[in-house]
Amino acid sequence: MSISKSEAIAVFSFITLFILVVVSFIIIILFFIKKKQKGFALDMIAVKMEHERELYKTKLEIQEQISQEISREIHDNVGQSISLAKMILNTLDTHENYETKEGINETSELLELTLDNLRHIGRKLNSEIIKNGGLKKSIEMQVGYLRRGGKLNTQLHVNGDPITLDETKEVFLFRIVQEAVNNIIRHANATAITICLNYSKNSLKLQIEDNGKGFNINDQFSGPHHIGGIYNMQNRAKQIGAEIHIDSTIGNGTKIIVTTPF
Repeated sequence: MSISKSEAIAVFSFITLFILVVVSFIIIILFFIKKKQKGFALDMIAVKMEHERELYKTKLEIQEQISQEISREIHDNVGQSISLAKMILNTLDTHENYETKEGINETSELLELTLDNLRHIGRKLNSEIIKNGGLKKSIEMQVGYLRRGGKLNTQLHVNGDPITLDETKEVFLFRIVQEAVNNIIRHANATAITICLNYSKNSLKLQIEDNGKGFNINDQFSGPHHIGGIYNMQNRAKQIGAEIHIDSTIGNGTKIIVTTPF
């Protein structure tokens, strides 16, 4: 039985349509599989990032707890022992020996300086001061200590109406200030530090600037020092959803800007 031309065309058209439908169906299935794989990969990345955030947060919480313990130990034991030693020295009878009196006075002054330094270390370590006094007050205390040191002309400028942030944010922002100041003291050879708190409607911009020797940003980010102060500041900013920008060139000082939403 012969097949007419029109019937052959119909059969060919049906087969072609069937193949197209099957191919389209396969493409759609592959598309959804690919989309699901992509979604799964993104979910895995999100889980990994969340896991890393939790690990870092736990690490910082442990560090804060250890810092508070050290601070209390300095205040309750070491500080009291030095105060007692100073008091005993001051009660000794030295009227008959001028040289002994001078030596005791020098020792007493040294103990007083040591005690002051220990108290400062304790204040730096103790996050309770930040939690109770707030970010602005804590930075004011830091600036006051730097001024008393006499080597750095340190200024604090506050623009806008200060707003109390989340407790964790304020602690982390203050730690960034401490890290920046520590880096300036150790490496910058600066004579002046300016800290600015700029409060706007929706965010706080924290700026720390010095007039030191500066450094090459690319070298600092790629070299071994990346694991130090800059890395710590970047991670602390990341943990509170803040953006951090570091601008420095050799011979022109360094400017650090941290912007965090309320």
